Amino acid sequence: MFSRREILSVLGAVPAAGVLGPGTLFAQAAAAFPQRLLGRTGRLVTPLGLGGQASLQWTKPGIDPADIIVRAVQIGVNYLDSANAYGPSQMNYGEAFRRMNLAPGAPGYDAALRARLFIATKTGRRYAADPEAKPGTTAIDDLKRSLTQMFGDGQGNIPEGAYLDSIQIHNLTAMAQVDQIYEGYAERATRRPERIGAMAGLLDYRDGTNYTGLNPEHRRWIRHIGITGHQSSPVLMSAIRRDSEQAIDTLLLALNPIDRACSSHQNNVLPLAVARGIGVIAMKLFADGAFYGKEPRFSRVPDDVILGVGRAGDVSYADLVRYPLSLAGVAVAIIGTGQIAREKPEADQLVANLTAALKDMPSALERVRIEKETLDRHGAAANYFQEKTNTLVQPAGVSTRRDGGRVVVQWNTAFAGPEPIRAYEIRAANRVLLTLPFRPQLTEAPYSVAVPASEVGDAAVSVAAVV
Repeated sequence: MFSRREILSVLGAVPAAGVLGPGTLFAQAAAAFPQRLLGRTGRLVTPLGLGGQASLQWTKPGIDPADIIVRAVQIGVNYLDSANAYGPSQMNYGEAFRRMNLAPGAPGYDAALRARLFIATKTGRRYAADPEAKPGTTAIDDLKRSLTQMFGDGQGNIPEGAYLDSIQIHNLTAMAQVDQIYEGYAERATRRPERIGAMAGLLDYRDGTNYTGLNPEHRRWIRHIGITGHQSSPVLMSAIRRDSEQAIDTLLLALNPIDRACSSHQNNVLPLAVARGIGVIAMKLFADGAFYGKEPRFSRVPDDVILGVGRAGDVSYADLVRYPLSLAGVAVAIIGTGQIAREKPEADQLVANLTAALKDMPSALERVRIEKETLDRHGAAANYFQEKTNTLVQPAGVSTRRDGGRVVVQWNTAFAGPEPIRAYEIRAANRVLLTLPFRPQLTEAPYSVAVPASEVGDAAVSVAAVV
């Protein structure tokens, strides 16, 4: 835990709220903090982002959720998260944005501040058009709902100039969902299927096109598209590999010190995302409060929201913040906020978490210590949202074919357990013919390598991942 002096040393870079407007406060605060590149979006973000749940979704009496958002911007946080599934969260953003002059078309609109914020929300809908869907239940409906709630009147009006920096396809958990979001994706420029996946529909609103027929006014309401997931690395990896046009710019991913005891995201989907240039946002740093006393399940009521800063005898909240931010490729970590305390910064969750995010990152050795402390205290079950398979799964789809004097070997990716995959070995008759340093499988096309047929002989060829 940090001392009051350490917290105030960070907060000292933030000008006090007074006569200065939110845009000036943000500019002065953000200028004092290091920022990170959010992948190929090209945007710079503070290492701490504001999560869209906690008191923004489940608000206890006496808490002003819009003021939490205002406070985040005032202290220099520029990545702001929400979702259509988060109840009143987007409406709370709408109120906060009105207070900060971020509603386009309204008097005093602060376009400069809006340009420096990265505002992201989510849709849990898998289709952009579906003849069997109930009215208002497609990804495009969610997009419009987000825009009216965050920037308009909440009743359907979307002001001219409103846009989202990212809309993310939310909580992918099964391969069937990956099939759904890509329906019509490859064919959108040549034919218009009756049912259209979320990816094709959202691309029209990113590019101002109307291939799907769902954007007749050629609106450009989205800057980037992303995906999110807590549960399964293989599902997220499939979604990324199927993205033939590199439309997925961000990945929101559960990452905390118990990750390697589960189906390790940091050893599987994270290297793929980095190799594809995708900006990575970490979430579930505190296991949705399970590390600080909440039952390990998704939050659903205000009493589930943690209001304190850490807890005596538990793993340091600062270590939990620093852990995912030390992993290669992670740009920002979002944390839901229960409460702020403008007059008592050491009790202000936003300030405490920002202080942690700006400190030196743990080394690989220190990460092992943090992992052990967290796992010993909470066990893998605390990550209730994550698959528990944590063993190495060897490559699938291994095939060979003769091509003159060589044998072409193909295979699909292995999945790492607690340790990252170091290399692939091509073997025949218990001999290693070739060792290839591990590289992520970037697309649906399998790995492919050729070895001399004379080395193979009549032996069966196998491929093994080694750690």
